[in-house]
Amino acid sequence: MTKDELIELLDGHEWNNVEFKKAQRGVPESAFETVSSFSNTGGGWLVFGISDYDGHYEAAGVLEIDKVQNDFLSALRADNKVNHDIKVETNLIDVEDKTVLVFRIPETSRQDKPIYLNGDIRRSFIRRGGCDQRCTMPEIERFLRDAAEERWDGQVFSYPLEEAFHKESIKWYRALFNERNPGHDESLSDQEFLHQWGCLIRKDETLQPTRASILLFGSPAAIHQMLPRPTLDVQWIPSDLGEPLPEIRWLDRKVFEDNLIITWRGLVTSYMQKTEKPFSIDPHTLLRNDAPPEYRVFREAAINLLIHQDYASQGFKAVIKFYRDVIQLWNPGDVFGNADHLLEPGEKEVRNPQIVAAFRRLGLCEQAGTGMGMMLNQWQALGHPEPEYDNDRSRKAFEIRLPLAKEPVTGEVTPPVTPPVTPSVTPPVKRLIDLIAEKGELGAGAIREAFGLKDRTHVRNTYIAPALESGLIEYTIPDKPRSSEQRYRLTDKGKEWVEQNQVEK
Repeated sequence: MTKDELIELLDGHEWNNVEFKKAQRGVPESAFETVSSFSNTGGGWLVFGISDYDGHYEAAGVLEIDKVQNDFLSALRADNKVNHDIKVETNLIDVEDKTVLVFRIPETSRQDKPIYLNGDIRRSFIRRGGCDQRCTMPEIERFLRDAAEERWDGQVFSYPLEEAFHKESIKWYRALFNERNPGHDESLSDQEFLHQWGCLIRKDETLQPTRASILLFGSPAAIHQMLPRPTLDVQWIPSDLGEPLPEIRWLDRKVFEDNLIITWRGLVTSYMQKTEKPFSIDPHTLLRNDAPPEYRVFREAAINLLIHQDYASQGFKAVIKFYRDVIQLWNPGDVFGNADHLLEPGEKEVRNPQIVAAFRRLGLCEQAGTGMGMMLNQWQALGHPEPEYDNDRSRKAFEIRLPLAKEPVTGEVTPPVTPPVTPSVTPPVKRLIDLIAEKGELGAGAIREAFGLKDRTHVRNTYIAPALESGLIEYTIPDKPRSSEQRYRLTDKGKEWVEQNQVEK
């Protein structure tokens, strides 16, 4: 914090990440409550030497600087004051010939939360609305859950195995999984398949379901016993976000109390019915045949909401609200790891690793670390205002808002400039690229014959359409896509990919 920043704060009021204390000759006990609250939420600035005159803040100065600073820092290092060491940064600032002490309190890692006082976990605090509030027991339990090495979704849920699962959900998942992973053993029973992917755990000589397996594929009875709240609440509201609620609060509402597979399929169906731009979706994969960017962004935001929830928190449910001017997605579960790294590529800590892995195996969400950046860039490339997101540590919640353009976008929209990347190639697309690279130009019939497949729709949606969309192949007769003489050949981009792939091998 600089002197100018401090003066600007003095002219305003205490913010969510700033706390003023008079502390001229000693350290008030309330300062340690602020340390706890900043450590447990998003960090902040604790400033000593500031007086409050009826809501107006003035620099009073710390009179015994060395004593106050040493007493404060020594107390933080003492085992009986806080339960973990706090890496505090200290600075002295002169304001109007008076010296104030400024301490930067960082947010603590999830493994060390909650930070509490005097050996009493009930003396844990969070920062909310510019003040320090004592944590409730459910809030403390959420901290402890996130700190544990064993994830909640990987724990065993005791339920009779023969009654635990919705067979149609498993059938749908396995069909799509097999399409994306050719060569996988399709003869496995459902139990063997779930056990192979860690959804069933052998315990006491028997297979038992994990919480993730119930969330993903659970029967209605199993879901309701484990999760006594809806998985998702979707509302279509006939007003803008900032307007008072209309007399008719929503035009339509869907509350899902099913497993995540049923919930996701139901959400897509509802989205299809309400969208202003009709489109078609493959009934098996739930992927759009023409895959426009709007759906890609919404799909990523909605999938993130489903896979990153804190499902052990029973008091809140995930909500998607379609306003006239914005799509709002609210998730009961804040960013699990370091929120500062949210937009950085690469693997990140996740709250529900089994659920995340299950959805990624189907290609229903972006590669690790790329989803948020794609949403921000692609949404603006379509002419919409920049998406906004809020990681609320105090409420343990995450919200993303996708604002809608108020006026129709005319002319060509130039997307943000991004460095070229190697296209993401699914296993079916890779097989198709390798085949065309070996055989040359091929028609759809020849492709089906080469792969021993008969379903035209499946081959088009799983192999040909994604390869065309990624720019790896192209039509030989581009002005007549439906021509009986139509063939497919590699583009320059496809040839480069083949060369790179051969070099990597």
